[in-house]
Amino acid sequence: MTSETLISIEKLLPSPPATDVFTMLDRVARQLREIKRQTVNQVELTPPQYQTLRLLWERDSQPFKDLAAANGCTRPTMTGIVDTLEKNGLVTREPNPDDRRSLLVTLSEKGKALEDSAPDLDRIYATCCVGLTSEEFQQLGTLLEKLDRSLDCTC
Repeated sequence: MTSETLISIEKLLPSPPATDVFTMLDRVARQLREIKRQTVNQVELTPPQYQTLRLLWERDSQPFKDLAAANGCTRPTMTGIVDTLEKNGLVTREPNPDDRRSLLVTLSEKGKALEDSAPDLDRIYATCCVGLTSEEFQQLGTLLEKLDRSLDCTC
């Protein structure tokens, strides 16, 4: 390769290098997962259990497949999460009146009541990001959405 070719290739590479950016993203993701784990552990939940309850607090009585998709997991994994939540008296399974082949996951009274004592992760995350203005935070969200859509995992 000629020096001109190398200079042309270097101009195409992002600055900072993509590896550095993804290393930072990984580090931030690990820190946020740990904050979430410690926070939801206060109410004796795992992060996937909390996320499932949060989805149900927003809209109760959802099919397994919708909860699995929103959690980014498989239906068998979702079944395990719901099994535990049901064992702890936080949700129930009910027949889906629109599709007799599926069940709905519905909050129990105990599950509904837990919302009042559950940690507010939005507020907790916001306090972690005091170094960003609201505009920067909005821009970060926009850029992360764009990155998420553009990733091709078949590299």
